[in-house]
Amino acid sequence: MKRRITTLFFALLFLTATAQNVTITGRSNQTNVLIRLFAYEDLVNETGILLDQGKTDAQGHFILEGAVKQILPARIYIGLEHVDLILSPNATYDIEIIVPEQQEDVSYFEKETPTIRVKRASDKGIYRQIVYSEEIVNGYMMEHFNQIYRGRQMRYIDSIQNAISREVPDIKSEYVKNYNRYKIAAIRLGISADGGKKIIKDYFDGQPVLYTQSAYIDLFKELFGGYFNSASYDSHLLNDAFMEGPAAFKKYLDTDPLMANNPRLAELINIYNLQKLCYGDRNTSRLAKDHLNYIKSQTKYAEHKAIIGNFFEKFNRLAAGTDAPEFTLKDGNGNVVSLSDFKDGLVLLQFVDGMSPVSERQFAELKNLHYQWQDSVQILTIATHDKMDFFKQQFAERRIDWPLLDLGDNILLLEAYNVRTFPEYILIRKGNKIGEAPAPSPERYLDERVRRLYGK
Repeated sequence: MKRRITTLFFALLFLTATAQNVTITGRSNQTNVLIRLFAYEDLVNETGILLDQGKTDAQGHFILEGAVKQILPARIYIGLEHVDLILSPNATYDIEIIVPEQQEDVSYFEKETPTIRVKRASDKGIYRQIVYSEEIVNGYMMEHFNQIYRGRQMRYIDSIQNAISREVPDIKSEYVKNYNRYKIAAIRLGISADGGKKIIKDYFDGQPVLYTQSAYIDLFKELFGGYFNSASYDSHLLNDAFMEGPAAFKKYLDTDPLMANNPRLAELINIYNLQKLCYGDRNTSRLAKDHLNYIKSQTKYAEHKAIIGNFFEKFNRLAAGTDAPEFTLKDGNGNVVSLSDFKDGLVLLQFVDGMSPVSERQFAELKNLHYQWQDSVQILTIATHDKMDFFKQQFAERRIDWPLLDLGDNILLLEAYNVRTFPEYILIRKGNKIGEAPAPSPERYLDERVRRLYGK
């Protein structure tokens, strides 16, 4: 019995250790705010896995824990801001996050970005080596931009590599080596005059697919984002094969030697381009989805099954006709307003965070549209909490009479509506169903989309 208890104790100890094998302790100048840790296994869709979340305390201290099986890019969201990190299995980090104080009238695009300082890390120097390498690359690019890109002087690339070897010696991690390798490859691409053919041959043909390496995936997207339109394919034959079905399409794609000789890479290229076609016209979108579902059912690569699944989850989450995420917020006078209050008509959500020349124009145009729409469309402007007083003044000065709502601490509402930039617009049709997300801005076909939805 004693032996069984001892065995069970060590088993539980092992499970606990593997369940929380990354620990981040730190401090921020943002107190009592939501803080979350995401790790990214799918960089194609930029889909993060939530590892942990909590709140900073009254002094800004926090602890985040999670489990990773391999070195992964990570992101820490603190309030509406974020910083990036590289997580290694069984590592601990002591960090400091500083979010700059922003001026009241500074727009989203003009904000100073937060900074992260890793004071200590037990990751064998991986994060530090990547940061130092990045600084060297960026420094050379800023100082010698004209010589590299306009003069096409390859010798500067050798200088960058030599500087990394000198300033960041003894790099043992393959992750760091690959990060630097594909960063250099991206610079070579900018210099090359052959459309990237040599870069593909040297860095992708016959090479492993590095799903969790951001430098690799960034270059992959740049090189292969329009591969279906490359010179090696006849557009008419390609379209015929696409219309015929996945098997015929793959057979035609394999007429390109790169696609034929690199099945894993070829399938990922196919997936990435099919995902982009899902945003085309209705018939193209339907066929692209059929192709993706077929690949998902047949693929022998677990990574590809996950990438397709993540794409469809993201694609369908705010698809037309799905339920719009509910919310309850307070307006400038403290009155409670819910989306469901307006379920009998069309609603336009406008998410804002500061003013800029772009948002100035959009507010002016939106006011004109509001006058034309009268009561047929309910506009709701949702402002981030720190800009609420600023927008209350703006609404008063501009005599804007639709509701202004305070986002407050409901930061997850931005994720629910996939708000990535400001201003952002979402059209919601009757019954609180998604009409279009995101919707066009006021000066770009918004009125046309509203009229189309109103007629349904």
